[in-house]
Amino acid sequence: MDQFEDKISAWIRSGLSVNGKMEMATYGNSLLMVRLAGTDFRLKENWLPDRWHVFLQVYEGELRLTVNADRLGFDAPVYVDFLSRFAWSDVTLAGRYRACIIVAEQEFFIEATQSIRTKVTDGMMYFSQSPFTSLKENEAIRLQQLEDVIFGTLREESNVFTRELLQTMACAWQYELWNVFFHHHQTVRTEGKVHWNDIVSHFLYLAHTHCREHHEVGWYAAQTGVSPDTLSAALKRLFGKTAGIILNELLVNEAKVCLNNQAFSVQEVAEMLGFADQSAFGKFFKRQCGMSPSEFRKQENTAG
Repeated sequence: MDQFEDKISAWIRSGLSVNGKMEMATYGNSLLMVRLAGTDFRLKENWLPDRWHVFLQVYEGELRLTVNADRLGFDAPVYVDFLSRFAWSDVTLAGRYRACIIVAEQEFFIEATQSIRTKVTDGMMYFSQSPFTSLKENEAIRLQQLEDVIFGTLREESNVFTRELLQTMACAWQYELWNVFFHHHQTVRTEGKVHWNDIVSHFLYLAHTHCREHHEVGWYAAQTGVSPDTLSAALKRLFGKTAGIILNELLVNEAKVCLNNQAFSVQEVAEMLGFADQSAFGKFFKRQCGMSPSEFRKQENTAG
């Protein structure tokens, strides 16, 4: 078991009661799934860093958790996306439970779901304010079937295209989840029509679609018909971040995905991301990540 598995295994095991059971499968440092069953589970502090994205699917039991100091409760089945902008604590499964925790490396997840981003931007704002989805029984069954396939692939050691298969399955799983979300919130999306009147939704669409070509807040403000200050104020109110910070985060994530592809040189990545030259890209990346693109690539190769 490597450091990645050790860390997450210890984190989850700390919440198990005496009769609790867990079954784990993993693909390197990119994707890990844990099946849980038992009575009374409490996931305590020491939340995983932003590098890993955490999802929870509860099939049986009652979920209770504290989010930004508010204590909430949900009956199963329910899905939770532990978005990093929230402060999570005391995640509890009360009574007899059955659940699945999925931990995905941020770059792996972004790369796997890049085809989805521009299709769900009209729901991102709503979901990001309350990242919980209660499920109907048939919806939970469909999601569990997909999760079972992913789990089986993680356990299979002979696949030649394991990474590609897992990313395709993760993408299908996310499509299914967004399908459930939009079905439950039909006012968010109407057939063939996107609600561009909301400047935040419009900005999110543009940012996910054009962050490689346009790095300046002013361009997005002009497209949404408001001033840069008005745009940032709206985003700050909803997400606690300005437009500039959100753009930088998206651009850094795109950069990490590109740098993880050894077929591209750092110079080529700089060009792909719309920087004037490799030096400008290097300064931006080091300012955001505390290391140069080459150092990041070396670190990732060593970790892999």
